[in-house]
Amino acid sequence: MAVGATLSRDSGTAHVVDLSLEPSTDWIDEVCASFRVFGRAYQPMVDVGPDDPAAFTDLVQRTIGIDMTVPTFEEGASIFEGARVVAIDRVPGIELFYRNTAGDLLSVFLIARPASQENQVTDVQETIRDNLTVSWWQGERSLVAVIGPSSDADMPALAKAAYLKL
Repeated sequence: MAVGATLSRDSGTAHVVDLSLEPSTDWIDEVCASFRVFGRAYQPMVDVGPDDPAAFTDLVQRTIGIDMTVPTFEEGASIFEGARVVAIDRVPGIELFYRNTAGDLLSVFLIARPASQENQVTDVQETIRDNLTVSWWQGERSLVAVIGPSSDADMPALAKAAYLKL
């Protein structure tokens, strides 16, 4: 018990976490890894559940500075399961979990990356990484990526629907 009490005392010095990591992957690999670890292999691990839309709006505003409500997509991914804070390419973001009518988990990543000379505004682009389809676009204020199983034939249509709504 004395050890626990000693370890829990604040020594008065500032504790700084060093986040200077060597880049080992690109942002697409990071969203795929996040999806695999926090979504598909388990029940989604969320910071905000589907029953609190005000908490979702607050989380998005505080994390990426955008005012939005929970997006709904009638085109195949209709059940919102929650959202969690992520860091992709050392930038804050939100991962939204959805379940399609077949029961497959899909994610939408909203990443706080404004358009710039290096990150120009794009239309929907798509790639497959292993067994996942990643569709993304760069908007004026954020990067948006939709990720799900590459076997899901509705993924391109869902990404286009998300693009039009977000």
